[in-house]
Amino acid sequence: MTVIVCRARQYNIRRIFRCPTCKTRRRMLFQDEVWYGTTTTCCHCGDSWQDGELYPRPAKRGWRKEAAAKATAEWLAAGSYDRAAHQAWVAAETGEAA
Repeated sequence: MTVIVCRARQYNIRRIFRCPTCKTRRRMLFQDEVWYGTTTTCCHCGDSWQDGELYPRPAKRGWRKEAAAKATAEWLAAGSYDRAAHQAWVAAETGEAA
């Protein structure tokens, strides 16, 4: 038996948005996945949402700090948003001509 595990590629977008958990404006990492929608993670508290639903919180000590640090690193690496580059990425992922 052969098992194939596929993981969607993501396009990281950085924004400043109001975090529903922190109740204030925070750095938020948006990870666009063509077939699965966008996942949003707060760089301060580490909570994540997809389609308006809060992701389950792991029963692991220190998960918030780890999730926030990972989101912050990816937020910094994302750089400034480039709409044309994002549209080209979506076109390439879906097999459509840009």
